[in-house]
Amino acid sequence: MSLPQSVATLIAGVGVGLTVAAPVGPMGILCIQRTLTSGAAAGLATGLGAATVHLAYSALAVAGIGVIVQPWVETNSLVLGTLSGFALLWFAMRIRQQPVALPATDRGDHIRLIRAYASAIGLGVTNPLTIVLFCAALHTLVGHSAGLLLTAGVFLGSALWWTLLSTTIAIVRLRFDSDILNMSNKLASLLLMGLGALALAKACGRLMT
Repeated sequence: MSLPQSVATLIAGVGVGLTVAAPVGPMGILCIQRTLTSGAAAGLATGLGAATVHLAYSALAVAGIGVIVQPWVETNSLVLGTLSGFALLWFAMRIRQQPVALPATDRGDHIRLIRAYASAIGLGVTNPLTIVLFCAALHTLVGHSAGLLLTAGVFLGSALWWTLLSTTIAIVRLRFDSDILNMSNKLASLLLMGLGALALAKACGRLMT
């Protein structure tokens, strides 16, 4: 027995959301780092910021604007790559200066969570990997008759991934002491710094060609 069209559309959207969110990249590293250092709420706020970006991109794609956006992205890849590189370096420096909150003191204030959410949106908008993945999914999203359901599915799939990731890391975090948490903070900073340097190197390469 086949699924109703509306359910099939929602499931397709969830699949796209999971596909875009799951690859480990700058946003995944940031979500893991914030969960380890500040708790599940900070990690989830970061993930929901990424899911919001995915929601916006999928809405643009369903509206048919993605076909216009893709050439613009390719034309402005140098600017986007440069912005992404500097954003990653900024996050790397902030992380190195960020104190680790032990599980016993894990109580996130609203302002900190809002900042985590907003900064994730800023990074997601300029993250070339997110844009490339959504451009690859355009054939699934463009002009879909049930655009609202598909877009909702994308958000749900992305949010599901970030919820699972932050929850899993939060459980693992309870087994870590302050030394391991501080070490993970430094590792995340180095990884983001490396990704930022790579993004800037690619941007310089495009500028020289």
